[in-house]
Amino acid sequence: MRASQPPEWCLHVLAGVEERGELNDLDLPAAMAGLRGRLAAGETPAVTTAEALALAREAARRAEIGAVQPVHIVAAAVLCNGWVGDTKDSEDRSIAAALAACVYALQWPDVHMVTRHQSTAQDHERFAAMYDRLGLRTALITQGSPHEERGYAYAADVLYSDVYELCNDYVRDNIAWDLDECVQAGHGVAILDKIDDILVQQGRSPAIVSGRSSEADRRRWFCERVQSLRPGEHFEISERRAHLTPLGLDRLDMDDALTASTLVRRRMAEEALTAAHCFHLNRDYTIRDGAVFGKVPQGVRHALEAKEEIEIGDERQTLGEILPWDYYRGYEILVGLSPTARLTAPILDELAGATVVTIPQHGSPLPALVRPEQAKDSGMERALRQQVADMLEFTDVQRGHRKGVYSLRRAMLECQDPGGWVRSTLESVVEHYVAAGYRDSRMLRWTLDRLYSTRLTEADLTGQKETVLGLVLADARTAYERRWRELGDELAPELARRVVVSVTDRVWREHLIALDYLPQVVDADSPRVFRDRYHQQATHLYDATIYRISEESIGYLFHLDVDGL
Repeated sequence: MRASQPPEWCLHVLAGVEERGELNDLDLPAAMAGLRGRLAAGETPAVTTAEALALAREAARRAEIGAVQPVHIVAAAVLCNGWVGDTKDSEDRSIAAALAACVYALQWPDVHMVTRHQSTAQDHERFAAMYDRLGLRTALITQGSPHEERGYAYAADVLYSDVYELCNDYVRDNIAWDLDECVQAGHGVAILDKIDDILVQQGRSPAIVSGRSSEADRRRWFCERVQSLRPGEHFEISERRAHLTPLGLDRLDMDDALTASTLVRRRMAEEALTAAHCFHLNRDYTIRDGAVFGKVPQGVRHALEAKEEIEIGDERQTLGEILPWDYYRGYEILVGLSPTARLTAPILDELAGATVVTIPQHGSPLPALVRPEQAKDSGMERALRQQVADMLEFTDVQRGHRKGVYSLRRAMLECQDPGGWVRSTLESVVEHYVAAGYRDSRMLRWTLDRLYSTRLTEADLTGQKETVLGLVLADARTAYERRWRELGDELAPELARRVVVSVTDRVWREHLIALDYLPQVVDADSPRVFRDRYHQQATHLYDATIYRISEESIGYLFHLDVDGL
């Protein structure tokens, strides 16, 4: 989509603001409250936007922000209509965004002003008095903002922040152990300065919350095990990476199952092989003061430490992550301004469904009323769209997985009846066990016993599927009632929440590693086949992860020793 000049509606808004002139004797907070009431009663924003911008302009004058020019009103109107504005001057962008925030704050409880530069605090300080004169509370979040102040900041009408602070708080909220630790209230409106830079340039660098974990024992174990593997038979080398063959997997007692735990082990084994066969001491790396030095991938670095029999350092384990473009696309309304929006209009359209409008520079005459014409995509625009499609191909997969797991986790923290979840999940898991293994009574009894200590015998589990299923469900329900009485009504619900959240976090961390590694094990002879198989296998991986969370949560709940709790 090509950028257009300010459309008719924006110029009508400007005319409506100009008609009102100065509002010297007006009680601005009361006038804002009146507009809010009219909107709540069903009046459309198209009717009230000019009035709201006139109030914001008056507040800016009283706060001595500086003169609000017609170009600022037009740019603000562009934002208020859900579009993206192309405007070069940073001063124009700051003023227009602040005016639009005042309008959006009439309907939305959470308006977030986002920048990717050092002026965040300056803009907040500059416009705070303007917001105050309208009866709006504003707040600022910086990297140094303490956790206890963030919840209060998110409750403000207008919040200023840089790109990654909002992303990081989102991730931290979704790995919190208690709802009281969460700070974000909602995702209503995001107004992004340099929106294309945020979504495209910074959008490729995820916000990551990580912790330390030690995999030293497993690293050493794989380092020893892969020494007997032979190149060309058990593994192959391509682009300085080792890849296990089916024979190699079998030699290491692995299979090609698409589960997170299997893929994590396979990745670690291949990193050990890569360290052994693709990186050589004093050529690719050196050892100084008991540490590896050289340009080697992080996982391979730890494998080299195991190979050289030196201390294996703690690994940074991702606890949660999100790409900025994924985070900001989660807002109900996403708008912004940029000096290069016209050039990146196809990308913005693809990422945010945004129409780009070119705003005249300050001092330039505004155009007459025009209606934007839609032009066919040029060759360059089609290429840009394809570039974005390629960028989104895999991140959208992770986005869907993250949404599902975070929703499950949040639902458990908010759950008023954890016992109901445990009971229904137990029934679902044992139904799966029976469907998969009712013909082998010995194996079925073993799997049931690992889950909840069944009192059924092998003889009980011999028979038709429907009969066996009925016995197993009755036994599982009895075991649930018995376990819940053992734990007690006070401990049982909280323990269930803690166990499910803990298992979810651990399995999700492995899932992230496996999903990152998955493209390396997808076998395809063309990009299209690769995409199709990747999506199929990613879906299978996700389904296995969700099932594993259910299965392991039930197993821990029934076998956890709570005497010391």
